[in-house]
Amino acid sequence: MKKKNWLYVTTAATVLALAACSSNKETTASKTPLGTQTKFATEAINDAEAIKGGTLKYALVASSGFKGVFIDELAQDSLDSTISSQIDTSIFEFDENRQLTNTGLASIDYDVEGKSVTVTLNSKDYKWSDGQPVTIDDYIFTYQSIGHKDYTGSRYNSKYENVEGMKEFHEGKADSVSGLEKIDDYSVKIHFKEMRPSMKLAGGALNAYIMPKHIFSTIPVAEWDKSEYVRGTKFVGLGAFKLESIIPGESVTLVPNEHYYKGRAKLDKVVMEIVSPDNIVSEMKAGKYDIAEMPNAQYESYKDLTNVNLVSTFKSSFEYVAFHLGKFDKASGKNITDPNAKMSDPVLRQAIAYALDMDTVGETLYHGLQRGTNSIIIPFFKDVYNAEQEGFKYNPEKAKQMLEEAGYKDVDGDGIRENKDGSPLSITFAARTRDDANESLIQQYLLWWKEIGLDVQLYTGRTIESNNFYEKVQTDDPEIDMFAAGWGTGFDPNPANLFGETAKFNFARFVSEKGNNIINNISSTEAFDDAKNVEFYKEWQQYVHDEAFIFPTLVGDLVTAVNKRVKYYDTKIGTSNSKSALYQIEVVSDTQVK
Repeated sequence: MKKKNWLYVTTAATVLALAACSSNKETTASKTPLGTQTKFATEAINDAEAIKGGTLKYALVASSGFKGVFIDELAQDSLDSTISSQIDTSIFEFDENRQLTNTGLASIDYDVEGKSVTVTLNSKDYKWSDGQPVTIDDYIFTYQSIGHKDYTGSRYNSKYENVEGMKEFHEGKADSVSGLEKIDDYSVKIHFKEMRPSMKLAGGALNAYIMPKHIFSTIPVAEWDKSEYVRGTKFVGLGAFKLESIIPGESVTLVPNEHYYKGRAKLDKVVMEIVSPDNIVSEMKAGKYDIAEMPNAQYESYKDLTNVNLVSTFKSSFEYVAFHLGKFDKASGKNITDPNAKMSDPVLRQAIAYALDMDTVGETLYHGLQRGTNSIIIPFFKDVYNAEQEGFKYNPEKAKQMLEEAGYKDVDGDGIRENKDGSPLSITFAARTRDDANESLIQQYLLWWKEIGLDVQLYTGRTIESNNFYEKVQTDDPEIDMFAAGWGTGFDPNPANLFGETAKFNFARFVSEKGNNIINNISSTEAFDDAKNVEFYKEWQQYVHDEAFIFPTLVGDLVTAVNKRVKYYDTKIGTSNSKSALYQIEVVSDTQVK
């Protein structure tokens, strides 16, 4: 009981502080978006001699456990993906500019005019972690499996339908994908309907997943997510490590994969454990873990720790608020927008965005490590990000005026606006449970929206455990009108995977002919021209601002604490020459520095 009371006082005090910071401001000019510098250095170096082997402890900082779906083809949780990245790997590598290279498991040959890409394994000697040989059949099998009509994951989208014959195969009209032309046991020629510039990017329009055909061809596609090869220690991958043991939702223990194509990991073991954001600072101070991504909200409590090095980089992620505007139709495999949805008016959505003072949030709750941004294409994507894009700068008076002119008036004088027809307007808002700072933020949102005359109620009266939250959002819970969430963007800014007509991750369920056309332009051969590519992305950023079916709230730095016994760690982008991949990490002592 004492703990609950303390949390309430803390949250209430922070909300009041935020309100005070914003109360005298009608418009706060958004600060310069993230530029070229992060708060800390990008690498941590220890000059001492490394010991042989050792066990590394890696904290997975989260308020809830991992789901335990470890194959990339099905994983939808960032925690699962973090674990998966150690026991499996992409078929391609990429450089510091997010461009695919030929240094990984396979090389790529583009034929833009011929609308094809040839993928060739770089060695005939690759093996899965169970010792079975890797062939191009594994890669072809993965393409076809994601396109299979019984596939239950969220990866199938327009980039797969861009392969010749994939749509017909997905609809059961063909027994195979005609565009997957096997050349020999180690190469395939993929024929596309059109070439897309993001085929050159990590996580882009060229499938980078590869899975063991000898395992999954014996399991019905619809039953994959129940298999021990997905959720258990029988997992077979191409990563630097193998699963030794699992405590469901809590921790995994990894050991080196003797068949890893880059050689055996230098560590003997890696233990990855879920640690609450509320406890991570004390745990790092006590020297219990070697590596942890630190909560920006707790910066003041860990900035002076003497047993860790702090490194930082720009987050390839953003927080956002989105609106529930339709549903995903399983029969057609498309997002269907409901023109009569409660939040269908873009003026209402824009007003909601103008009511939030995200720069004050960044300074007050996150110590300047996060801040508001002006675009759905975040500054991380410096090649296509539009620094001049109009954003939703804090302007409650403008929000009130917009609502008034649109017909959302306070008819009965109680301070709360009604619908245009005079009926009550109450909006249900959902948010996930994270940490104390997030609880403060959500309560402040509700206050700011009340200040512009909107009755916004928190769904269930409290934030929702993260896994449960996303399940409700993904299944289009009709009681949710809008929600706050976050996205890890990966390295490809192409909006098709998040906002396309067939994208299951399009949680707003907003689609339109104009939006589809812009997305298609971004994905077109014409966009191979850099100038055209930038032009199309600028058009997309303006379009999302105008429609406001989603708006970004926070972007910022990712701060990682590295125990001083770690010999080297960096935050640089790119796998081609990575020195801080876990298989390369060494430690200089048997125990952590305390």
